[in-house]
Amino acid sequence: MNTDRLVALLSANLEPVRRTRYGKTLAVAMLTGAGAAFILMIATVGPRAELGSRAHLAWTAVKLLFAASVVGAAAPSLLKSMRPGWEPETHPATIFLPFAAAIAAAIAMLAFVTPANWIAMLGGATSASPARGLICIAIFAVAPFAAIVWALRRGAPTRLRFSGAVAGVVAGGLGAAAYAFNCTSDTLPFIAVCYGAAIAMCALAGAELGPRLLRW
Repeated sequence: MNTDRLVALLSANLEPVRRTRYGKTLAVAMLTGAGAAFILMIATVGPRAELGSRAHLAWTAVKLLFAASVVGAAAPSLLKSMRPGWEPETHPATIFLPFAAAIAAAIAMLAFVTPANWIAMLGGATSASPARGLICIAIFAVAPFAAIVWALRRGAPTRLRFSGAVAGVVAGGLGAAAYAFNCTSDTLPFIAVCYGAAIAMCALAGAELGPRLLRW
């Protein structure tokens, strides 16, 4: 059998993969990962004390809004990276918008207080808050990252390092959302710096792991 005949047989009756299939697969992975991250948070550190108070709920909502905006900004690029040919439609710059907005809000808040208070606002409720936040978000992001990698492997990503980095951003955002229920540091500068740094770490780890985990 010659090569042309073999190609003709292999390509006969092929049907294009529906776009909705990728979206559903990614949505299931993200929801599963988010649920696993939340359960891990409950099982390890638990929600903060007096979470039900109005002030605590308001700040938890702010943290969740930031985490959700990160996930929402990165998810479209992640979806498009699952199928060859969609890459030119991605707009990576949009991923940075939530971080830019958080940094701008943090700078605005710092401008209204004296420099003596900056360290307290950036450092959080305790001296261990930044390190605790980085570690918790990174740990809570592991399950979402694994689920997202599974979803990406159902597709055919070609830019493996980019796909891994964006997967890390989304996983970091979901990990941050889980940590928001435990976090006791209620300032915009802390959210911008600590949450942003933790998600950036997840993105770097994803970029490093992407070529290994997503290779066809």
